[in-house]
Amino acid sequence: MKRFIGLATIMLLVFTLHAQDTKLGVRVGYQNTRMSVDGDKVGDTGNSFYLNVYKDSKIIPFLFFHSGIQYSQAKAGFDNGDYRINYLGAPIGLKAKVGPLYGLAGATFNVKLSDDNSPTGESAKWYDTNTFVGLGFSFLMLNVEGRYAWGLTDINQGIHNNAFQIGLGLRF
Repeated sequence: MKRFIGLATIMLLVFTLHAQDTKLGVRVGYQNTRMSVDGDKVGDTGNSFYLNVYKDSKIIPFLFFHSGIQYSQAKAGFDNGDYRINYLGAPIGLKAKVGPLYGLAGATFNVKLSDDNSPTGESAKWYDTNTFVGLGFSFLMLNVEGRYAWGLTDINQGIHNNAFQIGLGLRF
């Protein structure tokens, strides 16, 4: 039931925000996850991917409301194998664009789809939240973007997800 409510909330946030001047896009890329407890790294960093469908709605000429739906996989190496958590998330934030360059900042609410090989023997919480900052470059319909996300939620006995993402996007 909690997952259903979380997914319904994500869908409501993403699809009810309308503006006259919007841009839709798709991003896909590499994600490097660093899990930590009290700021200290635990396990080995994990390499995975993410897929993001997003919408930018113009607020004023250089400022946009950024929202979307994102599938991502948090991953870290432990003695018992790779700890993987699959998430469906709703990133929301602000995007400031000057010429072809832009910066963005916001937060993401993630709902856990699945997890395996927990180093604690317990399943991760059903949700995870993080805050992110990023920089990007747009050219014609393409963009290249890098983001860093700080985990705000204790997902499993003190473990927080932090991730670096770099990806290629296509705007419509």
